[in-house]
Amino acid sequence: MWAPDPNANAVLLFDTSFLIELEAEVSERRFGPARQCLHAHRSTPHGVSVVSIGEFAEGFDNPLTTEPFLSRFRVINVFPLIAYRMAIMQNALPQRLGENDAWIAATALYYGARLVGREKVFKRVPGLKYVEI
Repeated sequence: MWAPDPNANAVLLFDTSFLIELEAEVSERRFGPARQCLHAHRSTPHGVSVVSIGEFAEGFDNPLTTEPFLSRFRVINVFPLIAYRMAIMQNALPQRLGENDAWIAATALYYGARLVGREKVFKRVPGLKYVEI
């Protein structure tokens, strides 16, 4: 299990929207915002939620073909403390997040990580450090 980092600003959690952008940039052989982010933070600990892996793989005819692309990332699993964090967060929001976004946001909150992606809904989560690419 990945333990919370006392230097929370040093941890990046990549959202599904980041993975989609990165895969497009790699496929098209271009250096866009996702690759720029990876390059700028190449020595920063980073990972992806297991929820993001499922969402990302959903976009492929054969989800298992995503494994080589995703293997570069540390996979962060959910467990009961993240579930409780998600429930508290959802109950405090005037408008709930979608379930997958809620799991991803709660994971970032639990680890004190900066969440990186292109989903504006994350901006309304108090205390979440969100970096939009």
